[in-house]
Parts: sequence; C-alpha cells; structure tokens
Amino acid sequence: MQAMNDKVVIITGASSGIGEATARMLAARGARLMLAARREDRLEKIADSLGDTVAYQVTDVTQEPQVRALAEATLKRFGQIDVLVNNAGIMPLSFLAKGKVDEWDQMIDVNIKGVLYGINAVLGHMLERNQGHILNLASVAAHIVAPSSSV
Repeated sequence: MQAMNDKVVIITGASSGIGEATARMLAARGARLMLAARREDRLEKIADSLGDTVAYQVTDVTQEPQVRALAEATLKRFGQIDVLVNNAGIMPLSFLAKGKVDEWDQMIDVNIKGVLYGINAVLGHMLERNQGHILNLASVAAHIVAPSSSV
C-alpha cells in the first residue's frame, strides 16, 4: 500500500476490531486520522498510542447530528477529509421467530442509517474538492445469510 502522508481519514467503529486495525495500519503509513466510536476510553487509548496526528471524537453513528459534528471536527482539526471508512456495524444474533424487533431496529440504525449519515456528512466537502473516497465495510454476514442473522 502506498504512503498516506497528508491524507485525512475518518474511521467509524474505530474502538476495536477492523476499525482499530485499520487505524493502526493507516497511521503507520502517515495518514492523519479522526477516530470515531462510542467508547471514549478505547478511543483515547488508541489515539494516544498512535501519536499527534490522530484525534478522536465520541460518535454514535445512529445520531445524524453527531456524525455531522464528526465531519466538522475533522475539518476544524485537519482542514480536509480525504477518506471516510464507514466501519461501524453490529450484528445481534437471534432467530426471526424470537421477534427481537428492538435488535432489528438497532441493526438497521447502525448498519444502514449510520452509513448513510456518514456519506452525507462528508460528501459535500469531497464534491467541493473534487476528490475523496468513501469505503463502506461489511462483514461476511452481509453476503452469507445464517438462520440467526437474517436482518
């Protein structure tokens, strides 16, 4: 992978798993990062371990104003947004017959609306600059339906 010097990347779901691993890889390649997730203690620890070119903003992607504030904070701190990594996602496991409607709603709010809120928050800036990338990540569960992961 090429160097990412001077590129500014927002990563949602950055407090663990794929998001954290992506942050570590991109920081090692010189990217300036804005990490986003709900768990401030994890974000702070990761950002501190990666240095001065990494900031964080506690963000619940199901709340559109918080996602918009994330983009605004990134622009204020770094002056641009080059990449959005829409990584935040959840997958509660239950059979449809269990009728866990609250879990279905939460999954739709995070995995669909959260992605759209992220795109909306950065797209205008990227169009103005005529550059930028939006990466929407999904787990293998997005491609293979199991009986307990049908949502």
